[in-house]
Amino acid sequence: MTIRPISVTHPLHEMERFDRLSDAFFPTRSRVSVPQGSSLPLDVFEKDGRVVVRASMPGLKPEDVEVSIDDRVLTVSGTLGFDEEHKDARVFVREIATGSFSRSIRLPDDVDTDKAEATFENGMVSVTFPRLVETKPTPVRVPVKPVSGP
Repeated sequence: MTIRPISVTHPLHEMERFDRLSDAFFPTRSRVSVPQGSSLPLDVFEKDGRVVVRASMPGLKPEDVEVSIDDRVLTVSGTLGFDEEHKDARVFVREIATGSFSRSIRLPDDVDTDKAEATFENGMVSVTFPRLVETKPTPVRVPVKPVSGP
């Protein structure tokens, strides 16, 4: 008995294969595609006692970006406008996404959302949160009193 490997294909690969076959039969057709994994990429890390959330937003300006916090959920959103260069052009491949996007993450309980700071530099928005100072409970001495008898 011979064991044969099962061939598993991903639906996106099949769509790409169909695109290539279509190109062979219709070489002049326009092709518009959406990049794979087009969500907003994030890095979250801690440095110098502060939690930093950094998002890559190439092509945007600070006025195109919005950062909000609601019920310990950080949302970074923005809009990348349509490239005027393509306005009257015949586009063959479009992989640079345009339009609105948004990404939300739940923040840990030990960050101070009231002291959040957001900066934008070189297509990266960084939102920084200081860690809350952990208050250690102070022991309270409760005096023990005798119960008066009857």
